[in-house]
Amino acid sequence: MKALLMSALILLAFNASAACPIQRPGDMPLIPDGAVASDESMHRAQLMAEKYLLQAQAYMDCDVMNRRQYLALAEKVEVFSQLYNDEVIEFRVRTNIVAEK
Repeated sequence: MKALLMSALILLAFNASAACPIQRPGDMPLIPDGAVASDESMHRAQLMAEKYLLQAQAYMDCDVMNRRQYLALAEKVEVFSQLYNDEVIEFRVRTNIVAEK
């Protein structure tokens, strides 16, 4: 009887961890400095940022985290988004100034 109960508990544990097919996002991607970055490096950064943000959102939608973990990941994503947007703005300002000369 104990073996049957233990087997059921192990199966439940595996199902709980498999509830979300998306892995938790790892470290934030590196963002190039918009003041000196090339078009190609900013494009690569855009693709990496989009992938990171989509993965984070999909993981958050799985509801496998407790409230504290969810809020920590949400804050991490918000900080990353702001850093990325700041560098994009700096890049666009620089490239527009160069284009006007």
